[in-house]
Amino acid sequence: MRELLGALFVYFISPVLWLLLIILIVYVVLSWLMAFGIVQRHNPTTRGILGFTESILEPLLRPIRRMLPRTGGFDFSVLILALIIVFLRDYAIPRLISLVPF
Repeated sequence: MRELLGALFVYFISPVLWLLLIILIVYVVLSWLMAFGIVQRHNPTTRGILGFTESILEPLLRPIRRMLPRTGGFDFSVLILALIIVFLRDYAIPRLISLVPF
């Protein structure tokens, strides 16, 4: 049973969390580039990438944003989500797999 859970983590859950972290980094970098005027929001490629990343990340960021207090122009929900993903990938899920009694 432990081998099955370990294989599930290694071959499915870990790559999904890694991909989610990469999408989060793309979202942050693209938002910074748009904020500083380096990339135009009206560019079709920019709109496509931003729409793709927002469609994946917004359902995850929305509950975090509701719990965090307003901080003006800073959005700490992205940082919190990145910390949650890294915690799950590097600590919580491997620890849970090691606790399986089989």
